[in-house]
Amino acid sequence: MFLEKFLILAMAIIAPFGSWESPITTDLISSGSVTFNEMQADDNGLYWTETHPKEKGRSAMIRYDGKQTPLLPEINVRSRVHEYGGGAFCLSGGKVIFSNDADKQLYELGGAVQKLTDAPNCRFADGSGSVWVCEEHGEKVKNFLVRIDENGIHEIASGHDFYSSPRLSPDGKKLAFVAWDFPYMQWDSSTLWLADVDKDGQLYNLTPISGGPNESVCQVQWSPEGILHFVSDKTGFWNLYRFQNGTAKNLCEMDAEFGVPPWVFGRPTYSFLPDGKIACIYTIKGVDHLGLIDPQTALLTDLKQPFTALHNIVTYRGKIYFFGASPTQPSAVVCYDPQTNHSHIIKTSTSAPITEEWIAKAETIEYTTHDGKKGYAFYYAPKNPNYRASEGERPPLIVKVHGGPTSRSYNQLNLETQFWTSRGFALVDVNYGGSTGYGREYFKRLEKNWGIVDVEDSVSAALVLVELGLADPQRLVIRGGSAGGYTTLAALAFKDIFAAGTSYFGLSDLEMMNDDTHKFEARYNDMLIGPCPEFLETVRARSPIHSLENMHVPVLLLQGADDKIVVPNQSYKIYDALKEKGVPVGIIVFDGEGHGFRQAPNIKRALDSEYYFYCKILGIQPPEEFATPPVEISGL
Repeated sequence: MFLEKFLILAMAIIAPFGSWESPITTDLISSGSVTFNEMQADDNGLYWTETHPKEKGRSAMIRYDGKQTPLLPEINVRSRVHEYGGGAFCLSGGKVIFSNDADKQLYELGGAVQKLTDAPNCRFADGSGSVWVCEEHGEKVKNFLVRIDENGIHEIASGHDFYSSPRLSPDGKKLAFVAWDFPYMQWDSSTLWLADVDKDGQLYNLTPISGGPNESVCQVQWSPEGILHFVSDKTGFWNLYRFQNGTAKNLCEMDAEFGVPPWVFGRPTYSFLPDGKIACIYTIKGVDHLGLIDPQTALLTDLKQPFTALHNIVTYRGKIYFFGASPTQPSAVVCYDPQTNHSHIIKTSTSAPITEEWIAKAETIEYTTHDGKKGYAFYYAPKNPNYRASEGERPPLIVKVHGGPTSRSYNQLNLETQFWTSRGFALVDVNYGGSTGYGREYFKRLEKNWGIVDVEDSVSAALVLVELGLADPQRLVIRGGSAGGYTTLAALAFKDIFAAGTSYFGLSDLEMMNDDTHKFEARYNDMLIGPCPEFLETVRARSPIHSLENMHVPVLLLQGADDKIVVPNQSYKIYDALKEKGVPVGIIVFDGEGHGFRQAPNIKRALDSEYYFYCKILGIQPPEEFATPPVEISGL
């Protein structure tokens, strides 16, 4: 074994970190992959949606009943409620009811496709049979619950700022739903309501049964026997509860997360098996596990399997299905048989023939942050079987900051990460304070501290790797999207350790977020920084656009022209300011893209531009394919 490794090293080409050639190309990433979105099942089969970059980001629907059958050709099955969407279809009475992105209306697929709603100003999501969340766009945006029948759309619950998870009991006599109000997000403070349903479909006896101040609820489901289940973080972690005989019982109390922040609708984290046990996804220190809960004994059995990032669990014909990924397996539709303890992949997100010798596996690191607390990240070392760097050379390091900011990074194979590591970059994917997957106390670290904790934790992760000799201190760069784009710009404005940064649709002016964004996040700043006008000076102080005197390293800005969440002016504004100041800066605004890029040519150009940008800034000779620069950097 030692001799084999010695021969491999001897045969490897010696070349600087960052300049290595790799088969993991931007063409492969942008055109050779799909993204799995949401999944449900009924007696007719398993249904899921997947995004196709080669079809301009269309969300296609697939049915699986032993074989895969594409449904609804050319239709984009997508919801835009809260702009982030999710909950774009439901299964009811053997039919598929779905949101068509072309007109935002609901349609039914039984035999032929039939239009169910005709309300041009309304969007729909998260349905349960005839009951849906409705978002009406007029002079103001209004959210409420509706019942839909042959006579039209009927409002059945309103008065709160937001609604989610309307779930009809199996007999149709009760409805459970979650509601919350400004300034809170659902994961800050929300309430689970239970109501009776009369013969006309109207609600009465509305009763709050869980949630309230300093408690969030999500993941509402009825068991086949008609027992209500939900997830609450009243213990400090999102645990699973059963509501029966007027009492909520924690089915498995532990320091683990059985829920996820509901940025999008749907995406269940548990499902019921025929024997009464509950298949579940639970997270410990940012790593996902598959388990079985026995409600009678409150015992959790860990189902040993290789997947470390799991989403959207459902059961079908006694088996467990989910979207799963591992450190060596990209996201896939997975079937797990609890009788045989065997899993197999139905469909993988990419057909790319990437062998393990090319894959940099994540190493979980825990480190001490600036305030003496614990931070978490996944570190990826450079890896390419055909290359090695000169003795003593340290690699450039990319600090990746996830969006949200109430979200997290996952321990899984991601071709975009491997794009960087196979070219000789190290990468650290930071789960800064504020990330989920570590309990309520950890994600509440960011409350009133956005722009501080996330920045400091990202800096600390980079410096730890420098101290360990795993990164070149002169070649540290930072990148992120959305809230991660803000952290990127804030780190460049408030810290002096990075050589460059790339912001994907990031915030440069937090004050604009109060006036020029969608309803869902209109008051998010109240929790993350403080309400205005009382905290206006703090909001301005934490906005990169107001700290230009500290920004002196090159910046690349990538933005969607149709973004309603972080509007393009956020990128234009700081681009113009940096250009006027003489700081090297580049910008690409992609037509037809919103908050996140879905179309193959744009995904490719964004990543090509970022790689070219780092090569120019860090003094790396890019491959010949970059003879024509994919982006212009002003002032360079």
